[in-house]
Amino acid sequence: MLEGGRKERRWLRPLGLFLLVMALAVGHPFALIGVPLLLLSLLMPEVGKRSLILGAFLIVFLLPGGPDAGLWYLERGWALLVGGWFLVLTRTRPDRPFLEQGLLALGGGTVWAALLMVAFGAWERTQTLVEERLSRGAEATMDLFGSISEGQDGEMTSAFAEAVVRTSEIQGVIFPALLALATLAALGVAWWLHVRIATGSDAALGPLRSVNFPDPLIWVLIGGLILLLVAGWDEGFGRVGTNLTVFMAGLYVLRGAGVVLALSGGLSIPALILVGVAAVLAPPLLLFGAMAVGIGDSWFDLRSRQVPPGNPGAS
Repeated sequence: MLEGGRKERRWLRPLGLFLLVMALAVGHPFALIGVPLLLLSLLMPEVGKRSLILGAFLIVFLLPGGPDAGLWYLERGWALLVGGWFLVLTRTRPDRPFLEQGLLALGGGTVWAALLMVAFGAWERTQTLVEERLSRGAEATMDLFGSISEGQDGEMTSAFAEAVVRTSEIQGVIFPALLALATLAALGVAWWLHVRIATGSDAALGPLRSVNFPDPLIWVLIGGLILLLVAGWDEGFGRVGTNLTVFMAGLYVLRGAGVVLALSGGLSIPALILVGVAAVLAPPLLLFGAMAVGIGDSWFDLRSRQVPPGNPGAS
């Protein structure tokens, strides 16, 4: 399950995943990372003193809170389900790449979470708790912007407030997809930290240019789009389709970025600056372009067209 890469840049992999967790997590991002890391630190075969010390620290770190904290049980319960699946998979199939194990763990955790939600009728309560948290976050954002922009144009302030509220409403609809993407990234961070602490290796995660997943998953994206178009985007099966579409789009953006890196041989400083400018000025266009490349790779295996090093004449 360990994959190679250029050693001097391996720290960028968990850092990038950590930033994704911080950006996408609807709940507590450190719970998503900490619970799987706790399981790995205490229950993997290569556990040593450093892993046990880390496990003890995580127990203390993850305990604060309780029933009055709203999503406390749900956050940790979800992380425990997915982390448990990931632990089992890494122990029984240690030779498989991280992304494959992470997707399987995410699928197993999702099925169990759905069954528990149905059995206990907990979905509406969960939705309410998530909406309350998002609403508090939106209010805090508007308060911060209001204090910074005091004395500025009232129309601009009003437009910003409307955008924040609308964003919060959209997040309330697609939070399952955002949570799934954040959880997958959190598993990557937890796995890298575990391997680094337990064995000293920094090669737990492969390079972005090698990111891949089974091509038949394209049908999950297609199925999600069909549900979205037929049943709407925010209720019932339409909402299921929306979340499937957002989740798969996120995976294909990652795959597309890997394809670009593989075909270009890496990003130069000017290319990084260009990507940064595009991310600020036209993020939807940048994400859509990366997703289109990722989907194209699913159909045409674009990386197979890469010219092997030392063979400039190859086609």
